Amino acid sequence: MTIFFIIAVALLLPYRFIIRRANRQLMFLKRYTATKVSADKASIIIAARNEEMNIEKCLESLLAQGFPREQMEIIVVDDQSVDQTAAIVKHYADRGIQLISLGKDEAFGKKAAIARGIAAASHPIIITTDADCSYSNKWINTLLCYREKMDAVFVAAPVQFRKELNLLERFQSLDFMALQGITAAGVSGKYLNMCNGANLLYTKEAFLQVRGFEGIDHIASGDDMLLMEKIDKAFPGGVAYCFSEGGIVVTEPATTWSAFVQQRIRWSSKAKNYSSFVTKAVLLLVYLLNAAVVSLLLAGIVDFQLLKYGLLLTLMKTIVELPFMIRIARFFNKSVLIAWFIPFQPLHALYTVVAGTFGLFSKYSWKGREVV
Repeated sequence: MTIFFIIAVALLLPYRFIIRRANRQLMFLKRYTATKVSADKASIIIAARNEEMNIEKCLESLLAQGFPREQMEIIVVDDQSVDQTAAIVKHYADRGIQLISLGKDEAFGKKAAIARGIAAASHPIIITTDADCSYSNKWINTLLCYREKMDAVFVAAPVQFRKELNLLERFQSLDFMALQGITAAGVSGKYLNMCNGANLLYTKEAFLQVRGFEGIDHIASGDDMLLMEKIDKAFPGGVAYCFSEGGIVVTEPATTWSAFVQQRIRWSSKAKNYSSFVTKAVLLLVYLLNAAVVSLLLAGIVDFQLLKYGLLLTLMKTIVELPFMIRIARFFNKSVLIAWFIPFQPLHALYTVVAGTFGLFSKYSWKGREVV
């Protein structure tokens, strides 16, 4: 097992390189602030399934945007909800909200819903978000102005969870901030394609030119990163990241540990379909390093020497990650969560291994659907 520990430390070296590079990228990444009102027109597409508890707040937040109403349209595509989602959206018809409902005999799922919304969109720029999100009143204008500044065809932007109320939500926020930090650094540095479908902008022309979700439409997840890969390949240099407080989208965390794990399994399930070798290599490295931490800590139950190795590896990994986490927590104004970062490390390693393993080999449940 001493050899195993040495191998684990060897994995830590490239991991340290990645995290330090990401931290340096964030250090020099300037926060963007829009200084004018964009003249562009955008269609906001929301794919919604069983969101009766959230959709009203989402729509009210969109209608409160400080952006000319005549330059935007809001389209909600109901993905065969079995609750009151569609009925709630219908009440907004007189305020210009469009509702499209996927029929029982139609293709379903998030990608099908987004594609249907884009087909109905009348504006040249598409912004996608989720039905459980809320926004600052600068959100739409920030994304549009940044796209124009960068002359981009695809813009990823930050997402965060709302204020944490319990232990589970603190854990999720820390984990999610790490993902968002790597996303900001990786996309801005042009070495990783990562994004979140709750906060994306792309041109309708680019979407159509890569034939939308064709070729990835059989994959249950991947309406964000897999599409990003297709567009990045077709439009080199056309992908950008909007590092802006005004561009942040606030979303809801999972309400139970089971729902959280199911969500992360869903996210992990698309990893095997990435075309980028770098992305796959980074994900594999993260998985193997966390698997080493978990293995040593569990083996420490019967061998105290192995427990010491496990704790030492955890400490070394924490020291590597901490400066990066402090920096991204400041951006999201969540520095108070850093006090939980060290205590959560063993649990984070365990969940990473569980989600990564089951994401590759098992089905998961998503909003009442069993997905293979």
